[in-house]
Parts: sequence; C-alpha cells; structure tokens
Amino acid sequence: MRSIGYRVPPLRWVLLVCSWGCFSILGQLPQSNQAVPILGLTPTPIASSVRQEIDRLDPSVDGWTTEVIHEKTQECFKALAAAVQDGPEALEAFAQQYLDPSFRTSLWRPSDLTTVYDDRTLQVRENTGPASLLSPRGLTALRQGLQSLQQAFSTSSSTFSTPLGFHFKTVGVDVQSPYAFTEVWVESHGHNHRMRCEQHGFWRCKWSPPSAENPKPVLLSIELIRYQESQAPQQEQTWFVDQTSSLMGWDAHSQDPLLKGIDHWRQSLDWRFTLDVTGPHGLAIGDVNGDGREDLYVCEPGGLPNRLLIQQADGSLRDESALSGIDYLEASASALWIDLDNDRDLDLVLASGRYILSAINDGQAHFKTLQIHESQSMFRSLSAIDVDQDGLLDLFACGYYARFGDRLGLGRPMPYHDANNGARNVLLRNTGSGFKDITEEAGLNQNNQRFSYAAAWEDFDNDGDMDLYVANDFGRNNLYRNDGGRFVDIAASAGVEDISAGMSVSWADYNGDGWMDLYVGNMFSSAGNRIAFQRQYRDGDALGSFQRHARGNSLFLNQGDGTFLDISLEAGVTRGRWSWSSPFVDWNNDGWEDILVANGMVTGTEDTGDL
Repeated sequence: MRSIGYRVPPLRWVLLVCSWGCFSILGQLPQSNQAVPILGLTPTPIASSVRQEIDRLDPSVDGWTTEVIHEKTQECFKALAAAVQDGPEALEAFAQQYLDPSFRTSLWRPSDLTTVYDDRTLQVRENTGPASLLSPRGLTALRQGLQSLQQAFSTSSSTFSTPLGFHFKTVGVDVQSPYAFTEVWVESHGHNHRMRCEQHGFWRCKWSPPSAENPKPVLLSIELIRYQESQAPQQEQTWFVDQTSSLMGWDAHSQDPLLKGIDHWRQSLDWRFTLDVTGPHGLAIGDVNGDGREDLYVCEPGGLPNRLLIQQADGSLRDESALSGIDYLEASASALWIDLDNDRDLDLVLASGRYILSAINDGQAHFKTLQIHESQSMFRSLSAIDVDQDGLLDLFACGYYARFGDRLGLGRPMPYHDANNGARNVLLRNTGSGFKDITEEAGLNQNNQRFSYAAAWEDFDNDGDMDLYVANDFGRNNLYRNDGGRFVDIAASAGVEDISAGMSVSWADYNGDGWMDLYVGNMFSSAGNRIAFQRQYRDGDALGSFQRHARGNSLFLNQGDGTFLDISLEAGVTRGRWSWSSPFVDWNNDGWEDILVANGMVTGTEDTGDL
C-alpha cells in the first residue's frame, strides 16, 4: 500500500493524530451546570450555548407547532403501514386510535387511469385528479381506499398475494384552526405471481391536531390529488442482481474492507485521516491491461487503499492493487482512466485532497507517477477534454472547499443559500510531460470560488466547440460558453443558475430536437419543503433561494437561442431525494433518454430514514 508522498506515512500520522486529539479534547471541555461523561473522564458540564441548540431540536420547545404536527402525523402513517402488513384486526385497531368516526377518503387508486407509456416490459398509468371523496365513513372508508390500491394486483387471472409496503413523506403542513392539513407523498408497492407494481400518490390530509386532551392527531379525510403507477411483468429473475460477493470471491469468512462499508469506517477511522466519509469516492471503469475486458478502480477514504480490480475471463475480479502500484492510502474523491500520452492504453488521473496525481500505464496495468499537481483547493471530481485541440486530453478539476477548511471540511459556506467563499476550480492543459494551470487565461476564473461538485462538457449552442457546466453546492451554478477558446459564464442570462445544492450534471437531447438539454442533481428535502414555506421561517430576498434548495433536481430544456426553460415540475423529475449522480441513460433501448438518479446519505444503523 502506497502513500502518494505528500503526507506523513499512515502509521506515524495516526499516532500523531491520536496524541494531538486527546490534548484537544482535554483542552476544550465545555463549562456549564449540567454534566456529561466524555471518554471515561470526570463528568463535564455542557455549555449553555450548546444546551440552547440542543433544546431547539425539540419543535415543541422551539415554537414550531407545524413540526410537532408533522411528527405526530408521521406516527399515524407508520402505524397505518404496520397495520396493512399485520392484517384486518390491526387495521381495525388503527382506525380506533387514529380515525374520526366521520373519516372520508378518495379512492387511493382512481379507476379512470390513462396509459402514458407502454413498451410491453413497463406500463405507466396516471391520473391528475383531484379525486372526490367517497360516501362511506370511518373504517369502511379506510378499507375502500386500501382495496382500491390492491386492485392493481387483482385481475380475473391473478390475485393479490403480498401485503403492500408503504412509505410516506410529508412536504407541507398548514394550520387553519381548528384543523391541520398535511400534503403527503405516498409510495406503495407489491407484487403477485404475474406482475410487480409501484404506486405513487399525493394526498391532502385533514386532521384534528394533537391536544392536551388527545395527544394523537385524528385523521378526518384523505383527498387524492394525483396518482401514478408503474407495472412490470413478474420475472423469475429481476433485471439487476447483486453479484458482488461471487465476483469478488467472498464467503462467510471474508474480511475484505469493502464488505464493511462507510458506516463502519466512519466510526473506526479518525476524521483527520479520512477527510470525508459522506460518499464522494469515485469509480473508474476501463480496460487497463489490454485484454478486452473492462476493469474497475475504486477510490477509498483515507487510511484504506484504493483498489484495482482486474476482470478475469469468467467475469470474476482479481485484486491487483498492490501489483499495479496505485493502491494509494490517501483519501481519493475521483478517478479517470484516460490516455494521457496517446500510446493507446489507459492512464490514471486521481483527485486526492488538494492534489491531482497522474500515473502512466505501461500497457500491462503497471503504473508510474507522471506528476503530482498541487493546489489550495480540495478536489471533488474530474473531467477530461481536449480543450485546445492539440491532440492531448486536458483536465478540469472541481474544487469544493479550501485547503484550510474547518474540521467538517466545509469551510463554512457563506451565505448558505448562495455561498461565494468556496474553492477554485482548475483547468489543466496537458503539455505531454505534465499539466499546466491555464484557468485564468482560459477565462474560467470568472465566478470561480464556489463549492463545486461536478462538471460536464457539451456543445450546447451547436457552434462546434465544447462548453462547460459546473454544478455547485450551496448556491448558483456556472455555464461557461466557449467563445473561440475563451470562456464566459452565461448561467444567469441562459436561465440555468439553478440556485440549490448542486451535486451532479448530465447533458442529453431528451426530446430529440437537435439541442442538448441539461439535468442537474440537487437535494429534495421533505423537511425543507415543510419548513421553508412557513411564515415564521424567515423574511427577506433570500427566502425564495432557501425554498428552492428543498425543491430537488432540475431539468432545463434547451430552446436553441442560448437560453433554457426550467420544466422540472412539469416533467415530474424533481424528487430525486438526496441526489448525488444523475445521468441520462436509455434504460430500455427505445431511443429515448431516461434519467437514473443515485441517492442517499450516511445514516446511523438504527435510522435509515432520509432527510
């Protein structure tokens, strides 16, 4: 296992960190009247300022009535999901606790669905409602709503065989005394021997809110606003099957570090050593030894070696990390396999901390370091292009935070909704013997101090040269138009600043009109949608930006005149959850570009709920 050469060797570094860390803890114990034990030391008081922040975690203490209602109504929905699984008696018990005797509902699955897509392997049907309330009340109404969902699985030749699984996301709370109203995205799924079905509904729910006399909310009605379902034939084997263990040769006794995952290592490795364990560790795929089979390079957090996995003839993977010379121990965020020297084999470019490392391949997957380019930016991702058309691939590297950021690695984005104190991105020209920073002379220093996550090149204006879009966290993005080798940021005038938590970007002509369109991965937050639209949240010009941060992903239609139209809501592509990567891909080979979104966030082992 190798260190790139710009840090103290790993074992010595861990010892130094542990020693420094202990003194840091001892020297910064908070002072207050309430004590807590730390690492087995004498109980230490919590500072009053910290106690105030802890108290604010309780919405009833912090004055957020709407969030109290949200928490209580979520308990109701969890109880409903459990009751559906447990059967009729459990559903009756649920009704006694949470339903008003006068409770009414719409059909949860309308009968007048319209087919909007059907290719024999996938059928999508929808209704845009809203649907009217039914006459039955109480438990009878609840059963009728549930049975309407189950109708998707019941035909003359097939009956429903598996209890529905439910998931609820509340995105709006409105109190109109004496009632409370919630807006809820509802997801359900199930299958029988013939087909599988995924169902998405949007409900407006009316409640008698919790009170001192009755701490549980009482559900008065459910109105279906819109509904969509996707059905696919039930197959003996699903489209994708996890083959990791068999390809890696793992068994019950294997101790491969990849088996433990991020949740394990973030609790085992010191944060100074790992730099970041929230997931930005890239992959690179390519044939590095010329045998016609694609191989895999895996970037790891600091303290764990990067992995080169060589594909064998039978499809299995052999670990040749150490033999290749690229099993670096430094935290790595991104990697590319590209031919740097035009010798027709794939070389490695690696973003690791504030360094860009390039390593030359001898054609047999043995690598020798070409250059280590140093910067003040901590890099998140890499992209390659021959920007000056000299026949050599150049690099663009996204910088996220500055070298001397805080211990969380964020550098304190200020202001949060439109941070302009991030790190510098760099354009590196390939000279044939290394890289030279040409960022400023190319015009890419304009608006170049944000928290950049990803970038993608495309000739969006069809003028024959490649333009660049950069997705930035904590604020607005960049669209650099290439004007004869000189770049100009036109994101504002083009309508694609997309002020949000930019994580990824992908280009495709999704509507087939000859102009490349743009999809940007952000974060959809149900909590953000609830809170940012409350009157007590905040005032000022920035309110819309905070609300926009919670909306989710964005789809921009290229209008062919240098501008784009935001059609995200109309296209129904905003709810990608906590999105990281979001490429266009023709999933079913029908000639139309679909969207695949990778999402999620580090959570505790006992709490798998997304934010």
